[in-house]
Amino acid sequence: DQKLKYMLQGKQRVLAVCVALALGFLWIVLATSGNDDGKNDEVEGEDEEKQEDAETSSSNQKTTVPSYKSEFGTAKMKAFELFKRNPPEYEEAADWFSKAITIAEAHESLVPQRIALYNNRSACRERFGALELSLEDCAVVLAANKTHAKVRRRRARIFEKLGRHADALVEICADLLIQREDFKRSLQQGRTPEQPAPAENVEAVMRAVGKQRADEIIAERKRLGTKFKLPSPNTITQLLMTYVKYSERKSQAEAINVVDLENQVNSIEDDNVVLETLVQMVTVYTYTKRYQEAQAAVERALTLLQKIEASSSSHVSSKCLAEIWRYVGLFRHLTHELSESDEAYRRSLELETDSLLRAETRVKLAGVLVDSGEADKAEAELVQALKEDPESSDVYMHRAQLHVIRRDLQSAQADLEKCIKAAPDHVLARLRLATVLIHNQVDSMEIEEHMLACEKLAPDMSEVYQVKGEIALANNEIETAIQHFDKAIALDSTNPVPLYNKGMALIQLPDGGRDPQRTKDLFEAALKVDPTCMVALMRLSELKLQLAATFDQARDVVDMLDRATVHCRDNDELLELSTVRAMAIAQLEAAQNVGLTSFQM
Repeated sequence: DQKLKYMLQGKQRVLAVCVALALGFLWIVLATSGNDDGKNDEVEGEDEEKQEDAETSSSNQKTTVPSYKSEFGTAKMKAFELFKRNPPEYEEAADWFSKAITIAEAHESLVPQRIALYNNRSACRERFGALELSLEDCAVVLAANKTHAKVRRRRARIFEKLGRHADALVEICADLLIQREDFKRSLQQGRTPEQPAPAENVEAVMRAVGKQRADEIIAERKRLGTKFKLPSPNTITQLLMTYVKYSERKSQAEAINVVDLENQVNSIEDDNVVLETLVQMVTVYTYTKRYQEAQAAVERALTLLQKIEASSSSHVSSKCLAEIWRYVGLFRHLTHELSESDEAYRRSLELETDSLLRAETRVKLAGVLVDSGEADKAEAELVQALKEDPESSDVYMHRAQLHVIRRDLQSAQADLEKCIKAAPDHVLARLRLATVLIHNQVDSMEIEEHMLACEKLAPDMSEVYQVKGEIALANNEIETAIQHFDKAIALDSTNPVPLYNKGMALIQLPDGGRDPQRTKDLFEAALKVDPTCMVALMRLSELKLQLAATFDQARDVVDMLDRATVHCRDNDELLELSTVRAMAIAQLEAAQNVGLTSFQM
């Protein structure tokens, strides 16, 4: 299950990806970040000034020092003194640096010192809160030296204080790129350099930029009333398989000739009978993976129901009506029309009398509430569902997913175990439990027992070998993992997860066995069968940026991330996608700003 593994990977994955993108070093992690709040930002040129004074005093006493140099030296020394005074007097220090700048601008012999003076005044101005003026001085410095690391870091701090997070992110990336180039030069010179380290605030800035972009997309969708298409067939099938009745309903649907039902719909004149037949058609289409036709049949049934209700001639059973609204809820949920789905499920509950179906309906409603960001209400529905059906494996299955979202894997494990106790043949529950047990670092023998049971229950199920591959990969058995992923792909070419996982396995091969192009092809294949597979998209963007040699190739990655937002309906995933896009854009702009002539990492 894509969503389960996606959540289990944790929120730090985007930071790791983005920092890797910016540095070209996959081993950089948040733990290496440094705290740069500007408090240790020393002024430049003080040592040079002291050296000049010493040289002047030891020179021929008959040599006359020009008055402007004397005034210049006095202004500088006064500025340094005020900067270092306890407590510092930054505003007055900035005034004296301004006097020194005025003198330096008037005399060519002082040209070499101008940039240091602007940098020093910028540092003072930042300290006493004249942020816009500080940025003006920074611009002067960078016009002369694009790779001035201190100024890049200062601009990042100031932009963040001003709420200009996108600009701050560009400067953070520029600083990282400068560190990377210094690191490479040091290695070439045989020295042992310090590892490049991102600023401490890098994650907060990334998140702020990503959130702003995600919020803009969500607001625009609401304004336009954007509707989503159905997700990939694999995604829908995975959702249906989480319910214990899936296999039974699938077998029943495969035994019915849907053409006969269509003929009945076209030949029967009684709208009430037609409506009941349409519901049968929806069931057959849904459980034979003909989801587009199922959706169309739902709309036909809903239109006919409205006609019947308007004519006041309805004698459709409550059971049939409850089923209609349950399917409306399902397909509205799949197209992310959450309020309409919520309403449909509640209408179904008003009509349904079967306690088992009421419990299932509440579980489905809980899923809508989770996607609406109302986890507490979702949990309340699941509690109510257990009251309706105390033995419901569906409740335990879906409550486990809620625990995963809340990152409570121990509770997820407990609920999955209850699910399996209630429904021992529930293959997907066993697979999810195996995944959770890996993350809970449970003894491998217990995991193996569940996997053996899955193979026995479903020997031709792609997901079984997909999870077997993940277990092997977790144990660093890369070749074995690849074999399992290959079998999973052969069993179901519409399942994107083993394609993605095989790509991840290839990345972990020893250097001699890695094949970036083959890995890229696998990620692209995963996205071809399921454009909503965000984990594949994230990794593909990372890989493409690492392989990009030109700025145009890097821009193509940004364009790819832009296009992917169309398929991203989950708000958390949209935030992650927007964050990665923001980092890619910032990296591209930073590389140009610091004067790199190519994008090769």
